Amino acid sequence: MIWAILSQTLHNLRANKLRSLLTMFGISWGILSLILMTSFGEGFRVAMANGLRALGKDIMIVWGGRTSLQSGEFQSGRVIRLTYSDFEAIRQRSRLIRMISPEVIRGDLVAKTPLNSGVFNVHAAFPDYQYMRSIEIAWGRLLNDADNDERRAVCIIGSEVNDQIFRGARSVGETVFIGGHPFTVVAVLAPKEQTNSYSGQDRRAIFIPYGTMTKLFSDPGLGEAKDLIEDIIAMPVRVDQHREAEREIRQILAQEHRFLPDDEEAINIWNTARQGILVDSLFRSMQWFLGAVAFVTLVLGAIGVVNVMLISVKERTVEIGVRKSVGARRRDILLQFFAESFSLTMISGSTGLLIGWGLCKLINLLPVPKIIFAGMIITPVIGFVAFATLSLLGIAAGLYPAYTAAEMDPIESLRYEAN
Repeated sequence: MIWAILSQTLHNLRANKLRSLLTMFGISWGILSLILMTSFGEGFRVAMANGLRALGKDIMIVWGGRTSLQSGEFQSGRVIRLTYSDFEAIRQRSRLIRMISPEVIRGDLVAKTPLNSGVFNVHAAFPDYQYMRSIEIAWGRLLNDADNDERRAVCIIGSEVNDQIFRGARSVGETVFIGGHPFTVVAVLAPKEQTNSYSGQDRRAIFIPYGTMTKLFSDPGLGEAKDLIEDIIAMPVRVDQHREAEREIRQILAQEHRFLPDDEEAINIWNTARQGILVDSLFRSMQWFLGAVAFVTLVLGAIGVVNVMLISVKERTVEIGVRKSVGARRRDILLQFFAESFSLTMISGSTGLLIGWGLCKLINLLPVPKIIFAGMIITPVIGFVAFATLSLLGIAAGLYPAYTAAEMDPIESLRYEAN
């Protein structure tokens, strides 16, 4: 039965080559558009997500600001500068913060080796900073608590720093002079592309323990100002608590600096979790839009199948009458024409799926910057949606022509030949 139906379908395709080709092209183009458009949107979404992840794992970066509201005896316009005691206050009193680190950034320190020298941003922070900021090493080890507590002169250097001052050699264990002090290189960062940054690219940075920075590069003549920090990096206990954690940080710092918690300009917070949600929502909306456009194209192709099958039913009116007159049941006719329509749709759609998959593979071979576009990504969800859509349209395109053929009166069908 199945072989007979497939044979009949192939016979009809050969008998009407141009009509069949145009019909199959409509379905193939529709499913091809669905694959290309959705995988294109997914490539941009993944690239943006990877860019944010390179900056940090759902973190909040806190800077001081300037008050915009009067608080008690304090007028608006007061400058708020973060200190190490602010970091301690948040670490001790916060319930929603999982990890936290102060950060000091110096951009005026010369890094020098016998081979070369350069000026790079030197970041000083606690070991947790490395996890929060997605610091990944190519060679060596990460900074640890002992490095910070004992104020060791050790450092991690970015990949471009290593290229410049060590000419790309494996420099772990080598000595680099930073601001005139000898440091031992304990790791070199893996090459890293960032779409977001607040203090330059990590590949052109040097990382040292916070305790070492305060020991070697803090000016005793500054008094309390020597405890000033550039920013605070914090990670909430759970990603879905990022808004509550941000409010908690504002409340704690408001108590420390005596400004109103509602004064958002007093403290600047870059919440990457919030930005990540917005970016993800934006690109998923784009995917839905592109998918809807492709779906409309696919529906138009399915309408073409319905039209072709109705013409086929009309042309084969006598055949239907003969088959019914010799005992073919209504469901036999229904099954035959439904199977032909469904087969035509599935063959066309499968061709579009294979072409779409092949084009995605070819496009991914092009030298496209992964930081902007992660490539044509066909996820299991996209594949399932494409196949499910194709199957549903195949059923929908086959039912009406099959029902029309099955409902024909055999006597009227035979009389159709005489006319």
